[in-house]
Amino acid sequence: MPEFFDLSFNLQRGQSTLDVWNKIPEGIDILITDGPPIGHGDKTMSEQRAGCMELLNTIQKRVKPKYHIFGHIHKGYGVTSDGYTTYINASTCTLRYRPINKPVIFDLPNPS
Repeated sequence: MPEFFDLSFNLQRGQSTLDVWNKIPEGIDILITDGPPIGHGDKTMSEQRAGCMELLNTIQKRVKPKYHIFGHIHKGYGVTSDGYTTYINASTCTLRYRPINKPVIFDLPNPS
């Protein structure tokens, strides 16, 4: 996850995070990461975006999964899409760490 407050496993934005995202293989249907890409389920309590631009570029330009599942930014709970990838912020906790968000359930269609 790129730097976000003083949390564990933070990396500097830019090349440090891109080096990690470059390890994601192509041709996968489902990608699971801790944090979101920029613009999808990444709005914070102060309405700022905390997502990663390098992750979004990796998803849209190279990996192209059908689903990207993440959490970390509790306020961003929900589902969005860019027309190809469905982005699921599946955080079960609210901003106050109350586990009341419902699980997000989806079906992965069989390949035809």
